[in-house]
Amino acid sequence: MDWLRRMNSIIDYIEQNLDGKIDYKQIGLLACCPTGLFQRVFANIIDISLSEYIRRRRLTLAAFDLQTTAMKIIDIAIKYDYDSSDAFRVAFKRMHGITPTNARNQNTILKSYPKLSFLLSIKGDIEMNYKIVEKEAFTAIGKVLATTPQSEDIPKFWGTCREDGTLEKLMTASSNPLLGICFYKNKNNDDTFNYMIGIESQTDDTEEMHTLIIPSSTWAVFSSIGPMPNAIKVVWTRIFQEFLPSSTYAHAGTPDFELYYEGNPNAEDYHSEVWIPVVKK
Repeated sequence: MDWLRRMNSIIDYIEQNLDGKIDYKQIGLLACCPTGLFQRVFANIIDISLSEYIRRRRLTLAAFDLQTTAMKIIDIAIKYDYDSSDAFRVAFKRMHGITPTNARNQNTILKSYPKLSFLLSIKGDIEMNYKIVEKEAFTAIGKVLATTPQSEDIPKFWGTCREDGTLEKLMTASSNPLLGICFYKNKNNDDTFNYMIGIESQTDDTEEMHTLIIPSSTWAVFSSIGPMPNAIKVVWTRIFQEFLPSSTYAHAGTPDFELYYEGNPNAEDYHSEVWIPVVKK
């Protein structure tokens, strides 16, 4: 229930500030987790990014203002955090299919995206198998991509690293399984997070890889069986929608990762894992 309360308090905060500045740090405080992590959770649950949700709500209210007030278009643009009438016009037309000027005409069809509300949903008919593992701090080496929750960049990044020899270099550096690590180092108010394709290794013999220290943690480990990337996407969604809201654990806010065993990633029986750092609520 705390999770539901936090999610709804964030939505309320956004609604109260649609016509002003939305402080992403405040969203992180309300979520009780790093802002970047919350943005990832939000995108997994809602299937759109947080910034896209805010954009849709603002343009919904902007359409109401255009049809019910005599406000100038530039004033409406500034009200909903657009720097210019041109930027506002482009965004408005992308969502509504018409320009702000034409939106003032009668019998015009516009789109409306309602405010989100999080309610308790009864699930659990399909069990989730997990184990709790204590693991000391370790060092990972690899290559890093800045991406967003809604992007399709990660599968392409794996393909690029396979083609340019990065995966081969990593597997030569260590006999450990390959990792896909999510971590947050950007300070922008956007949905960007960092994704590393790497491997646990004490040394970087390649001298061209990024080094990341993963802190000592308690981990909740979930198995994924099936072809990539769809099988592991299902696991991530269930972790955020089912396990974390209903368990006695919360995400610790430090890097989490996927672990990939040897085998054909397109096979129906391919085995991978998701490791989530957790703390007691």
